[in-house]
Amino acid sequence: MTEESGNARLLLTKLKEQVSRLNSLEWEGISKGEIDENLTEELAENRESTDIIIAEIRQLKEQDNLKKLWDLYISYDNIMNNSLQLIAQKKIADVKQINALKIDKIFDELYAEINILEKRYANKHKQARQFADVGTTFALIMAAFVIGILSYKYSQRLLNKNQQLKTALIDLQQTQNQLVQREKMAALGQLIAGVAHEINNPLGAIQASANNTDKALKEFLNELPHLHQRLSPKEEDSLFLLITQALETQPSIDSSEARALKRRIITQLKEHDIENARYIGNLLADIGVPEISNLWLPLLKGEYGEWAIEFAYNLASSFSNNQIILRAVERSSKTIFALKSYARFQPNGQKELINVVNGLETVLEIYHNQLKRSINVIRDYQDIPKIWVYPDELIQVWTNLIHNAIHAMESGGTLTISTHQQENGVQVIIKDTGLGIPPDVLPKIFDPFFTTKSAGEGSGLGLHICQKIIDKHQGYIKVDSQPGDTVFYIGLPLGNS
Repeated sequence: MTEESGNARLLLTKLKEQVSRLNSLEWEGISKGEIDENLTEELAENRESTDIIIAEIRQLKEQDNLKKLWDLYISYDNIMNNSLQLIAQKKIADVKQINALKIDKIFDELYAEINILEKRYANKHKQARQFADVGTTFALIMAAFVIGILSYKYSQRLLNKNQQLKTALIDLQQTQNQLVQREKMAALGQLIAGVAHEINNPLGAIQASANNTDKALKEFLNELPHLHQRLSPKEEDSLFLLITQALETQPSIDSSEARALKRRIITQLKEHDIENARYIGNLLADIGVPEISNLWLPLLKGEYGEWAIEFAYNLASSFSNNQIILRAVERSSKTIFALKSYARFQPNGQKELINVVNGLETVLEIYHNQLKRSINVIRDYQDIPKIWVYPDELIQVWTNLIHNAIHAMESGGTLTISTHQQENGVQVIIKDTGLGIPPDVLPKIFDPFFTTKSAGEGSGLGLHICQKIIDKHQGYIKVDSQPGDTVFYIGLPLGNS
């Protein structure tokens, strides 16, 4: 009873993962409106894997409980095959009539039914399983205790980061209330939208990785008591060698490289007559194993080879998810720091001794979301002395010039920012490869209320305000422009307090 319910649960888990992969590939073909050779091969491989799993499930007892599952799967398979046949036959008009909502509804019902059955067999397996010995139970309790402490500390760190973000946003809102020029208000509004996106992305990654880690650790702890029972000491050594190799590599590769890696590993497994080569190959590729090693090949050929790979996958994936979380926290921290730096610049009527690079980097960080899409940023910072400036006003200059450069390169380009020391001061050069400024417009760009943008997109005060701020610093701002090459030169004296 225990073995059958456990096997049924594993088969349903494999089926759920397999139909998800198959659904992604099928929707890739529908969205592209064509099925190329690579996609055809992927579909064939995944359908073959799905058919194998379904054949095994059909061998289970209590088929009455699976009637709804088969009905939903047949409905989904029929409607998806009809859709893919339309694409293969180049019937574009009919493809556009494909009812995506209906397909998603059937898929969601199928996925939910698999989840229900998976939980049902998991409960049976749990009820039939004997309690572990006292030593194993104590080890599990200690592991859960350690995980709980780490989870609590990590939650506290996230709460602190969120509090910092709230504080930075409050400071930023207070800064908004003091801005009287419409140009800076509009630019600030765009910055807030970009910052919200920059925060949401890492938070989404953190949530997904935390959920994956939670699931993997639960499965790992459930199987831990069986480790010594199922594997010999030599096989245990091979298993931990495999886990160590996976943790040391953990590559970051794109989807096309990942597919090639999976194919290579699956081919190697088949050459060694490993059962379920495709399923095991996918797990090994996901944890970053680059190739099959003779050191742990005997483990794969053992009676519990597949179980051992799943065991390794759950542990290794927990570490990889943790790395994703750390990178997301670092990304959020940089954004929060930039927000705090930006919000700190409050008009107080007094000059401060600063390095202008810090202000430039603050603006670049806040505009990171717009820049990363299609604009290459080149930083050419030479050593320059600190100078006395009004930092809150100077940040408005960098914001306006960088915003204009991004707007001029809607189709992508290169933004180059340089700093140089000059006699009694510093020079900042901001260059973009955008459309350029027409010769008849160039003499007017610093005039108040002059703009070439559509109504509602600009007030025509941005560059005029920039010129006034630079004049206040007793510096200069000049521009040269031609198509594909617009350069602003800003000179600032060393000044004094």
